[in-house]
Amino acid sequence: MFKSLISITRTPPHPGRENIAAAVRRAVTLAGGLPEAVRPGAMVLLKPNLVEIPFTRESGAVTHPEVCRAVAEMVRERGARPVIADAAGIGSDTEAVISFMGYDGLRRDGFTVLDLKKERSLWVDNPAAAVLPRIRVYEAALSADLIINLPVMKTHDQTEITLSLKNLKGLLDDCSKKAMHRQDLFHGIPELAAFLKPSFTVLDGIYAQEGVGPVYGDPVEMDLVLAGRDMVALDTIAGLIMGYRPGEVPTTRLAARAGLGTADPDKIEVAGLPWESVRRRFKRASESEIIKEAPPASLRIDGGTCSGCRNTVISVLVELKARGRWDLLEDRVIVTGGPPGGDLPAEELLVGNCARRHDHNDKNFIAGCPPENSWIIGALLKLAR
Repeated sequence: MFKSLISITRTPPHPGRENIAAAVRRAVTLAGGLPEAVRPGAMVLLKPNLVEIPFTRESGAVTHPEVCRAVAEMVRERGARPVIADAAGIGSDTEAVISFMGYDGLRRDGFTVLDLKKERSLWVDNPAAAVLPRIRVYEAALSADLIINLPVMKTHDQTEITLSLKNLKGLLDDCSKKAMHRQDLFHGIPELAAFLKPSFTVLDGIYAQEGVGPVYGDPVEMDLVLAGRDMVALDTIAGLIMGYRPGEVPTTRLAARAGLGTADPDKIEVAGLPWESVRRRFKRASESEIIKEAPPASLRIDGGTCSGCRNTVISVLVELKARGRWDLLEDRVIVTGGPPGGDLPAEELLVGNCARRHDHNDKNFIAGCPPENSWIIGALLKLAR
């Protein structure tokens, strides 16, 4: 029986450049090596996760620049041209992330590092997609001969975890990112992965993140590097290491159902370290205690609320607390999971498509499946004026 091949290697604690390069090279080799398409003259887009300026370089929010350097050097050795490129999250400054994380050092050493928000994007058709059959993608991703995906291992406040599948959303410009959130993030991510077809993935699990990721979670030093050609298999094994069964992660489950790879551990061969030997259960966004700290009667989370909207609200609370803005919840009730029935103790803010009323009383409705955190905070700020 054919099995997808995934590798797991380990660095020493607090690894330096040489340690990381050695672990990455071994992981790539154990996973079958770089694809044959990495050949002289080819342009290879390396896609890290540059979502936001983190609290520290070791926070686990952003792909370690030395992981990118190691892969870029391997690409160069094949005579191909590596281009490191990403766009930070909606409303975030990619160049600021590049500078804070030390990616500008890669530029000084002659590597191309693109802030995709400064680059051209194009409308393209994706007729196989139901969520977004027309998307706006950065031209660098469309013109690349192949894409190598370089995500980081972390939990996520909407999709449970963000690994190789979720990382590809950074190749959409902001208008398509917003549209995917409004329509259906969970189904949209596998559809985008099927369109972009990255050829190889190297997962940075050196400094990971648990809790209310992908930015405000707690750092976890795992000292791991995973690699493979099957994104679904890689996300399955990484998820198992983090304490998630494949069926618990919507993007992994839906990508497997769409035929993008296997989420069956029995059909995955693991080279290097056994995943059981490095597992550590990650705290989930849903396990945050922040809900207990919120002002009384400020939340109504219906029993039918999906993990996407529930975790989004948790993430919003974390951000409000960090800003010292609990006051924005005074005289407000955030409602998720379904339109409210009966009287509420304060003015409502309906969050997520399921919470929408059917009587046109939607002045305080935030659409999305699930909506972006920033949309909810923006609405709270507007109501406070």
